[in-house]
Amino acid sequence: MNSNKCLPLPEGERVGERAFALLFALLLTACPPAKPEVDAGKEPQCMTRAECDAGLVCTSDQFCSTCSTSGQCSVKEECNTDSRLCALRAGWGTQCAVNDDCQAGSWCKQGLCQARSEVSLCVGGLSSECPQGERCNRITLTCEEDLGCSITEDCSAGEICNTGSRQCQPKCTAETQVDICAAGQRCIAEKCVQCALDAECGPGLSCDSAGNCSAGTRCYTNRDCSVPLVCLVQTGACLPKAPACTSDDNCAANQRCDVASGRCIARDCQPDRYEPNNDDTRAFGVAPGPYRNLTLCAADTDWFSIALSRGDLLGVNVDADPFAENNFTTVVKDATGRTLAGGRLLVSYVAPVPATYFVVINTIDPFQTYDVTFLKSRGTPCDDDGLEPNDSATQPTLLNTSTQAEGRICPQDQDWFRSTVPAGKGVRAQLINYNSGNGLLRLCLFQADGTSLIGCSADLMPSVTVPAAGLLSNQVLVRVVGDTERIANSFTLSLEFP
Repeated sequence: MNSNKCLPLPEGERVGERAFALLFALLLTACPPAKPEVDAGKEPQCMTRAECDAGLVCTSDQFCSTCSTSGQCSVKEECNTDSRLCALRAGWGTQCAVNDDCQAGSWCKQGLCQARSEVSLCVGGLSSECPQGERCNRITLTCEEDLGCSITEDCSAGEICNTGSRQCQPKCTAETQVDICAAGQRCIAEKCVQCALDAECGPGLSCDSAGNCSAGTRCYTNRDCSVPLVCLVQTGACLPKAPACTSDDNCAANQRCDVASGRCIARDCQPDRYEPNNDDTRAFGVAPGPYRNLTLCAADTDWFSIALSRGDLLGVNVDADPFAENNFTTVVKDATGRTLAGGRLLVSYVAPVPATYFVVINTIDPFQTYDVTFLKSRGTPCDDDGLEPNDSATQPTLLNTSTQAEGRICPQDQDWFRSTVPAGKGVRAQLINYNSGNGLLRLCLFQADGTSLIGCSADLMPSVTVPAAGLLSNQVLVRVVGDTERIANSFTLSLEFP
């Protein structure tokens, strides 16, 4: 009998001892039950994300699936906590790739066409020109949120992506590592790292994917954590998202807590999106409306320009820390640099002629954040007299041969005059051809230094007299100013030398 051949079992007959023996032998040689076929599983679905439906990722097993971490998505996407699909981050889009994709006057920032007022420029192509947490897009020359990287193509020229830490870093070589790499690092595969092998780390430490010696698996960014967890960079642990900050202890070392908003913001003063705008040649052009999240750093001055027609009433409302109000200065200037109006956090001015005017804001504090709103309505213009500018003791109108001068005071204006007093004479200054009902004016007389006050008068017919013995020199200064900052009135200044 062939032992490899399966024999059928006998059926339908009486079984005796001989038959039982035969049956037993047949059982030993019968075929075993057929084994089920092994399921080979599904066919692979993808090699890249492009082969999957929108929002899905291609897993290491080559199947299209939902995401569990933002690290599975592209650098401009994040894994949605609810749908577990990759979606563009807030503030990012696909509307444009270069500035030419946008209409004139708009800039391409983070894939969206945005107005200039919403964009910080890095005209030199350097990330150092951008606020903390942003990097320069060298194609559009706009500052964008620094999202790190997934591949080297996400980085600027001369940089390489450390896929372990998900950060762009300068490329290095064996020759440049002394200058580029930090202490304790060396250049391996164009990246500055601490290690390449576990053996290069101390006891209990291993070399992680970023090339750092670590005590186990750690995260470097939120992209390393399963959603909705976030990375606490200080410890490398993925934890539930922390609530709004209440003190600096809730923020990273280089941040501080803005208690009003509950957000951690940069500890050091960062330039706002309108920089550089530190003088009239680089003033940022504005239109009526609010401008948010501005900063004044140490010795910083912010200049804004706005076009006004005759009779336009410009209102400037600075919203800042009310306890710092006395440290702020806000002024309106004309193209010559002359100060037309000024205040702390509120200023208004009516343009007498159509022109470009400047609003200048600064503070004596080393760091202040603020918002500013520009308002434009209609007002009554005040026309300057022909003696301007004579708004300070350092630039008075000289009255050497004249004893009268026609003038006009506008809101927040003051007119100064200088006169030579004949030897042995006193001086009497008074306002004539003046209607106090149109606004009360104040007349003051000063010694030649412009600071030593002799006397003032705000009478209906203002007059100040000083005898020769009361003069320290043969020079006097006269100031005419409104009794309040809103006064506008005309006058004639008359000088006599009794």
